[in-house]
Amino acid sequence: MPYLFKDTTRAAQRLQVLAEVFATSSRAFLQDAVSTTPEVAIDLGCGPGYTTHLLAETTHCGHTFGFDNSEHFIVLATQSSTLDISFVHHDVTQLPFPTGQSNLISCRMLLTHLQNPASIIERWSTQLHPQGLLLLEEVEYIQTEYPPFRSYLGIVAAMLEQQQNQLYIGSTLDTQRVSSDLQRHISRVYSLPVSTAQAATMFFLNIQSWKNSPFIQEQYSANMIDQMERDLQELAATATNTNEIEWGMRQIAYERC
Repeated sequence: MPYLFKDTTRAAQRLQVLAEVFATSSRAFLQDAVSTTPEVAIDLGCGPGYTTHLLAETTHCGHTFGFDNSEHFIVLATQSSTLDISFVHHDVTQLPFPTGQSNLISCRMLLTHLQNPASIIERWSTQLHPQGLLLLEEVEYIQTEYPPFRSYLGIVAAMLEQQQNQLYIGSTLDTQRVSSDLQRHISRVYSLPVSTAQAATMFFLNIQSWKNSPFIQEQYSANMIDQMERDLQELAATATNTNEIEWGMRQIAYERC
């Protein structure tokens, strides 16, 4: 399962910023969706482990596992392992999971990178015990009128589309039909304002992972991408506004019957 945004050290830095930005929405989702303490929870696409620790701390799970296809990210994540938090190098599209069935499976901003999400959701559900929860958090919208951000997001959406993926996959997940073995308890959009500096930092760190890709080189001029990179770097360092961009996060909770 190739990852568009790579698994470099700089990519790990971006995921640290992303974890700080989206902790508020994810924590609120977990608190509302999980009413009993799970014995075993799995964080799919855990990266360097930030979401895994958030999952463990919020649900007080007996043991939490983080799965990721990147050996580099798993090495980084393992540095923060505890008796109750472990990390496993595993492609989340491959079943069965090496840890067996669990009481809770969670992912954030992962299905946006995967094809045939409905099929994947149904396959993931087979890795849950009865009454187990599957929690999905994906982008519904990113609202901004700020030209540098609109340009950047347009490029990212185009890159994902050429891989048959979706940046704004939230509404698709909300309307798609899934197996009768899954009962949906929550489907909502959490609105999250993000400061200009934080958004620019995430975008600046990300642009370096794909600016030399064949698709970008074929579709966009090098001067345009270089200027965008400089603009984002400056915004990350100097911007003070807090009302120029907002994420809408689609949060869906399924229970296995």
